[in-house]
Amino acid sequence: MSIIRKDLGQRPPARLKSKLSVVQPGKAVPDIRLEVRSGGEFSLYSQAPDHMEPAMDRLAETAIERNIFQTPAFLLPALGERHSLLRVALMEDGDGDDNLTALMTFSVRGNGSHLLAHAIGDIGYHAPLISRHRPMATLDQLFEALAGSLVNLPGIAVFPHLLADGAFMRFARAVAAARGLAFRVTHARRRRALSGPINPAGAALTPGEREAWQANLAKWEALNRRGKVGYHIARNPSETALMLDELSALTTTVAEDRSRFVALLPTAKKLGRNDQLRIHALYLAGEMIAAAVQPVTAGEAWIWQVFVRPDMEQEAVDEQLIMRLTEWNTRDANIAVTRAAPGVGPYLAERFWPVEEGYATLMVAIRPGMERAIDALAREHRD
Repeated sequence: MSIIRKDLGQRPPARLKSKLSVVQPGKAVPDIRLEVRSGGEFSLYSQAPDHMEPAMDRLAETAIERNIFQTPAFLLPALGERHSLLRVALMEDGDGDDNLTALMTFSVRGNGSHLLAHAIGDIGYHAPLISRHRPMATLDQLFEALAGSLVNLPGIAVFPHLLADGAFMRFARAVAAARGLAFRVTHARRRRALSGPINPAGAALTPGEREAWQANLAKWEALNRRGKVGYHIARNPSETALMLDELSALTTTVAEDRSRFVALLPTAKKLGRNDQLRIHALYLAGEMIAAAVQPVTAGEAWIWQVFVRPDMEQEAVDEQLIMRLTEWNTRDANIAVTRAAPGVGPYLAERFWPVEEGYATLMVAIRPGMERAIDALAREHRD
């Protein structure tokens, strides 16, 4: 029998599972752990649950919507940082740490008005991981657990920049509607994706964009006269390790670039070891002048971080790099779709990508009776 309920009657409360209060060597202790009605367990961690990495990897492979930004390579280093406000909510089906059904990273925002489900560092795709096995039941339990009085979290959950036609958006809206919970879809926008061959002649550029593109071409011709411009891709663990060393040297001048690089390095190293990383780079006279860091999994590539040498920022080398990446990825048999992560770009080169996708933010009042609060939050975010 489905556990999705359309009434708003009283529900049996979740129960603390006292047997899990025992501290085990080598395992992070959850901030709270509850038993849910199905017999599964809900837990919150503010420290890295390293012992659950294999289960997290398995969930990432079987989720209704794949999201490399919610995998251990991103999650565990961030939870290990001092003063991090990030937390991770996990749902497990049955005993043990091997049967994860949901993973959601989040932090409390807006002076406690809502929780924001987000990728690490706010740059990346933000959809939580939900198992393909009974996804609506899992989401129903997740919303109920997050709303529980013992967990002491805000009553509104915000899921930003989701693919409007993505599986998480569809299932989360369906569960909220079935439970009678208020939800709002805001910040609708369009962005292009690279899937299939490009047609530069048929790109839908506005007159202003065509003028800007011609200016870029002139800058690239001038750059070629200054020295040989090279393009290289690091595609295996040894190549990515070497290129990360070069990228470290590129980011020594600007404090913001250095901070971004230091933050991404543990994740990039882990992705590289797992053969889930590509780094695209431009060189002038043998020296790196721009680089794009691109995680890849199951045929999906995301442009995650882009770095440009400070003295090259006016030469449109980032646009040239994205265009060369575009040409390469259309020929790469291991990549079916390329997207720029929310928080990156947009780049004029994306206008040549043939597919247009919708994105939107989903707000769910995970407790009944919060219609006014969610409307106020939606208005605040629109403003």
